[in-house]
Amino acid sequence: MKKLTVVSLLLLLLVACQNQENTEDAQQSIDSLAQSVTAKETQQDEEISTSHEKEDIPPEYLDETNYTGDKLEIVKLMNARIRYLYEKDEIAYMSLIDPESPISGMGRYKVLKVTSMSDITIQEQRKLYQAVVIVNELNENDEEYSNTMVFWKKKEDGDNAQWIFADID
Repeated sequence: MKKLTVVSLLLLLLVACQNQENTEDAQQSIDSLAQSVTAKETQQDEEISTSHEKEDIPPEYLDETNYTGDKLEIVKLMNARIRYLYEKDEIAYMSLIDPESPISGMGRYKVLKVTSMSDITIQEQRKLYQAVVIVNELNENDEEYSNTMVFWKKKEDGDNAQWIFADID
């Protein structure tokens, strides 16, 4: 009988020790899960904060003091495009585009700055003046891309002729 009591006590002690280990393992799992969730929340908060900061960065416009005449008018048009993209003003943006242009809407990105720009080449055509410039732009996602911009100034408008975007590729 004594042996049975001793064996029962040992068995009870063994079960109690096993339950204690499981409880500690479960508590450690809960603690590590809580730390993991907290770390993910912190990372998400930082990503949201960073994206808000990028949205709030105003664009860097082209220096208009380096241009005169028609080239100045074209650079002003390019700066207006950058501003309207930043302000998400599609109506004003589309006012810069020729109605015959293949451009049907405003892009859903912001241009932070023009990183490089070719010379503005102006050619006289039969019914209009055409200008072409190649630019590299940096957008809010720190991606750089190249655009060929084509501008028109229609002769039929006479003294009231204004430069307008014909296309952006």
